[in-house]
Amino acid sequence: MAGDIPDLGTMRLALTLADAGDLSVAGKAAGVGRRTAAARIAQLERQTGAVLFDHSGKRVRLTAAGEAFIGEARLALAALDRAERLAREVAEPSDIIGIGAIPDALVSVCRDLLDDPVWRDEGFAVRLHPLSREDQTQALAEGRIALGFVAAPLPVLPRLSSRLVATSKWSAVVPDAEARLRKTASLSNLARKPLVMLDRVAAPLAVDGVIAALGATGARPAIAQEAPDWTGVMALVALGLGSALVPSAVAKRVAVQGATVMPLVEAEDLPPWTISAIWLPQPTGARAARAIQIVRARPD
Repeated sequence: MAGDIPDLGTMRLALTLADAGDLSVAGKAAGVGRRTAAARIAQLERQTGAVLFDHSGKRVRLTAAGEAFIGEARLALAALDRAERLAREVAEPSDIIGIGAIPDALVSVCRDLLDDPVWRDEGFAVRLHPLSREDQTQALAEGRIALGFVAAPLPVLPRLSSRLVATSKWSAVVPDAEARLRKTASLSNLARKPLVMLDRVAAPLAVDGVIAALGATGARPAIAQEAPDWTGVMALVALGLGSALVPSAVAKRVAVQGATVMPLVEAEDLPPWTISAIWLPQPTGARAARAIQIVRARPD
């Protein structure tokens, strides 16, 4: 009957079915057989008043109504998981602070945070999780981390708060052999040579900005290689596969034999690389709430 609230087990079954596309697989994960799983999904569809799954093909697929339902169901179940975690943490306080970070934040922002005397004096037991922006969003929603550090664009999540915590200018990173020929690098010079670029999925705004700046010189940038993080970009440069623009905060802290960090002539003209902290509300007095307070109070 439309309007009834589905039980949590059936909602989790529906999420598994949406991911697996197979009733037998989803049923096995829920500890039931295929027929029982099918009956529970049918009951869920009666409760919601909409057909959520298309069973006509070899693989079970979501309908348009199913896409809408599953998206919200994920958020609802994540919120429930987070509520349970918060309740346990209030009942049994822990010094463990889960922090998510994109790989490049680990060598810059996270290092600065863990070296901060104010943070060290609190005696937090930090558990770092190298995660993408999307995975940090899910981990925050489920309560697996209390803080995240991401590059723009910021994720969208109800009640999510954020603060810009670091900005960085850009440096050129070139193979050692090329560095012997000059003391500085320019956009026009870089734009006319093979480039090593960060995978756009990791930081679309930054990558688009770099490509636009190089293109503004009148050349058409030729991307020879891509890497999932800036450290990987520098490693590819060291192999002689191209040159790159890398945030100075990362380039100056990651030494890769074979790659030389050089000043960029137009560094002041480029939009900075930024890292923001993201978090969800925490119970008053919780250790996680104190950790967030420290991050919010830190200077840029």
